[in-house]
Formats: sequence, structure tokens, C-alpha cells
Amino acid sequence: MDSAQEVKNHLDIVDIVGEYLQLKPSGSGSFKACCPFHQEKTPSFMVNRPRQSWHCFGCNIGGDMISFIEKIEGMEFVEALELLAGKAGVELPKFNKEQMGEKKSLQQANEYICKLLQHNLLTSPEAKIARDYIKQRGIDDVTADVWKLGYAPADWKDLEVKIKEQGINAEDLIKIGIASPKDNGQGIYFRFRSRLMFPIQDAFGNVIGYTGRILTDEKVAKYINSPETVLYKKSHVLYGLDKAKADIKRDDLAIIVEGNMDALTSHQFNIKNVVASSGTALTPEQLNLIKRFSSNIAIAFDTDAAGLEATLRGMDLARQMEFNIKVIRYDQNIAKDPDELIRKDLDHWKDSIRDAKPIMDWVYQHAFEQFTESTPEGKKLIAQFVLNECRHIPHPVERDAWISKLAKDLDVSPDALRSTLNKSIKYSAKNASDNAQIKEEKKQQELKIEENQQDVAKKMEERWLAAVILSPRLFHEININWQFPPHAKLYNFLKIKYDLSVQATTEEDEDIKNLIDYLAIVADREFEDTGKDSLAREFTTTESILLNQKTKLTRQDLENQMREAERKGDTARIQELLTQFQKLNT
Repeated sequence: MDSAQEVKNHLDIVDIVGEYLQLKPSGSGSFKACCPFHQEKTPSFMVNRPRQSWHCFGCNIGGDMISFIEKIEGMEFVEALELLAGKAGVELPKFNKEQMGEKKSLQQANEYICKLLQHNLLTSPEAKIARDYIKQRGIDDVTADVWKLGYAPADWKDLEVKIKEQGINAEDLIKIGIASPKDNGQGIYFRFRSRLMFPIQDAFGNVIGYTGRILTDEKVAKYINSPETVLYKKSHVLYGLDKAKADIKRDDLAIIVEGNMDALTSHQFNIKNVVASSGTALTPEQLNLIKRFSSNIAIAFDTDAAGLEATLRGMDLARQMEFNIKVIRYDQNIAKDPDELIRKDLDHWKDSIRDAKPIMDWVYQHAFEQFTESTPEGKKLIAQFVLNECRHIPHPVERDAWISKLAKDLDVSPDALRSTLNKSIKYSAKNASDNAQIKEEKKQQELKIEENQQDVAKKMEERWLAAVILSPRLFHEININWQFPPHAKLYNFLKIKYDLSVQATTEEDEDIKNLIDYLAIVADREFEDTGKDSLAREFTTTESILLNQKTKLTRQDLENQMREAERKGDTARIQELLTQFQKLNT
């Protein structure tokens, strides 16, 4: 047995995919969800437990659990296999540095340096300043260990010796962002010095970068981050997601805070469905990460100008990606950020999460807090702020209700607000119209494709074969012209497999296996709620269509041959073909 098969034998594809998607039962042994690889509202992504396979009928792609991990994590085959092997407790053959590839090699270098910095925090006399700071901030030992906090010394000489002993060279250190080349080109210098180190981990807990906080009086940036590397791309990472994802999925809610300490402290106080955006506006990549575990988010960014801008930009993106969004508000007089609030008044933080407001309520309240409605200029600013959000309300009754409320509170005409809103969405409406036209054209193209005989034939062939895979008792020989060679090959395979009178055996080759994997999912999708009797009736209907298709194609072929015979004046051939044609119609 090869390593890949051994790993797959220890795992269940439903459990693996279920870590990313909210799967719902669909048929006999299948589950469905919205596809993570393209935007859709109606689930077309299916996972089949008996065949341990998946397929998306929207993307028309599929495979096994390894190919799923490859695609969703952007990994190479070996990386995906190693990840799954870790889950399965299967030890894979060791790979040397050249064989494992650069990314894996750099990841191991990062992990080793992280452990060095952790050990340095615990044992180095120089790191007492960091230990005191951690104590002062109320971070307990367990939290420091779980989040792998470390200390970067002022002088890396001793650590550098240990790093070299591991075969990690200067080029590797530069590539993972721990070091940079000196300006004169002679050697390297370490980027993080005299700093408390917060390792940044990906969704699987692999260390990919660092945030370092200065602990001396040097006039330098308080926080510095690793530069973009082959491992670390800031826009693709959410701090703490590796620790929060299970709780996000369980609670069906992701709480997004701004700072790393906000997330860390919340976890320490047992509110664990929290991740940090690390001070940046939310990106599509970050939101896609969250979408794997929940479509509900609550944002708790600072309410200063930068925090407000980040909140609004994050909400716009999240709306486009069909998230349900709320905003967490808390008393700024108690604390300036969630970290401080949690330590001062944990119940207030819990209440703030529970009382998080839907976007529109938050926007409305915030507008009247930011601007004054007592002046014409203030009314204009409030109206602009609120109406900009009204544009995103899909239901006209709800939208009009907010306009009426705003008109009353500003003491202005509702018509004036509607006029302002209509002007602001004119350009958007034109774009929407253009998009609608494009969608309609696409729909017409799809209808034409669906009407194509080849596509109908393929669908019916798949349906017939899927039914007999689901219920082998339905199988019998059928005299049709299979339009697609893989289907003919599978039919012949099933003929030997199901026909007890045939004294022969056959084994699935890779093509047959992949086709059966796919058709098993088709069967659960097509016959999800079909009983045995109904399945038999639908099977008979499908078979009738296939036989009619064969008759139609035969008739067309005879007609073509008759035209050719008439052109040549071959009366004997014409009579022969007429006889065949008449038999066909009896």
C-alpha cells in the first residue's frame, strides 16, 4: 500500500471537508454545501462518503481528499499529503531538503527559530524585561505557551550558532524574513532585536511570520512585522485562526478584532471564536478563510477614523461575499480596545458581543453620533453616511422604511432623500443592468448548450449509469450506441461485474474508478429523495430517452445514406435503406 492510500484509509473525507464547509446530508452517503471555489447560492458541491470523493457540479471539478486539500490550501501534493498524514497519525517516508521543496524547508526553519525564541523567553536573563511585560499585561503561562510567545535578543550571536547547526543558512533566514542582507552586502542582520515575539501562524498552526514588540526605550517602531515572504502574505492571514476555527464553526460566528493582543486576551478568557486582522482592513482572502467555517461575522474595530474606515471597507467586502454582518460596540470610556476591556470588565465584553448590532442599525446610530442634525451641513453628512448604506439593502420596503425614519429624524422630506439616493445609485444601476444583460446572454447560451443533442445524450447516459451504480439490481444489457467512450467502457465493466452468468472478473482501473466516484455523487444528487419504486420508474424513463435517442440518430443516419444513394441513382441501395427505415418505425 502506498503512503497516500494509507493516509486516506485512516481518514474520512466527510470529516476533512467538514473542517472547511458546513455539510448537509444529501442522499445515500452524500453531503452537499456551497462550493468554496466559486460564488454560488444554491449548493452544487457534493461529498460522497462510500466512494471518499467530492465533485462540484458548478465548477465541474472533483477528486479525493488530497486533491481537495491541494486546491483549498493552495498546496502541492506532498504538502497536502503531509498535512493529512499528521491528522491520520501516519508517518510518511522522510524527505531530504532538496526533495521536500523550498517552501517546506523554510517552514521547518521557521518552526525551529520559533522554538529557540520561546526557550529564550523562558531562560535568558536578558528576556526578564519580556517576562515582566507579559506578567504586567496579564498573560498567563499557558496562554504564552499556546501562542508560542518568544523573545528576540539584542545580539543573536548565540542563537545564530544553534541556527547554523541545524543547517539553516543566511539565505534561508532572509527568505523567511527573520534577517535582511546588510547594505554593504557583507553578511546579514537580524530584523527583530529586544522584542517580544508573537509568531503568526496559518490556519493549521504552522509558523509563517512574526510580529515583534519593542521593549526598550529605543525610538523605533513599537511593532514591526515580518516582510512578505513565500510563506507569509499579510492579506491572506488572520491572527489566531488556527486556534479559533473550531469555535467559529461551533458558534457559527467569527468575531474579528483589530489587534493581536485583543484576540490573544479574548482566548485566554475563554471567548475563543475570535481572530485579529492585525490592524488592516479585511481582505477578500481573509474573508474567504472565515467563510470556510461561518457566514456570520461580528466586527470590533476601533472607532477612531482609521478604525471606522477599516470597518466600513471590511463590511463592503463582506456584504459582496454574502456574509451576515454585525458590529460590536462597547463603552470607550471603560477601555480603548477589547484587550483592555476584557481585563477590566469581562461581562461588558460578553454583553457587547451578544448585543452586536446589524450593519444598518450601527451605521444609523454612528451617523447621528458623528455629526449634528441641527445644521444643514450636519444633516447632509448624516444623510450621505446613512444613504450610502441604504444602497446595499436589497428589499425596497426595508430600504424605504429606513428612508422614512431618516427623514423624520432629520426633519426633511423623504422625497429629497429618495432623490439623493437615486442619483447616487444611478451609476450602480447602469452597471447592474449591464451585468443583468450579460447574465441573460449567458443563460441563453447555456440553454442552447443544454438543447444540444450531445449534451442531452451525455446527461442521460450518466443518469442511467448512476442509477445502476446506486441500485445494481436495475442493471441489464441495453442496446444503445454509447456516445461517450468512457461510458461505454464503464458499461462493459459493469456488465462483467453484475452479470453472474459471465465467468470472469474485472478490476477498476484509474479511469473507471474516477468515473464511478463521480457517478456515485451524481446518483445521490439526482435521486436524493427517490424511493426504490420511483427510482425504477425514473430509470425506465431515462432508458426510454436513450433508446429514442438511438432511434433518432439511426434515422438521421439512414436519411443521410438515402440522400447519398439518390444522388448516385442507386435504386437497389435506396430500397434496402427504405426497408431498414420502415422497420425502424414499426
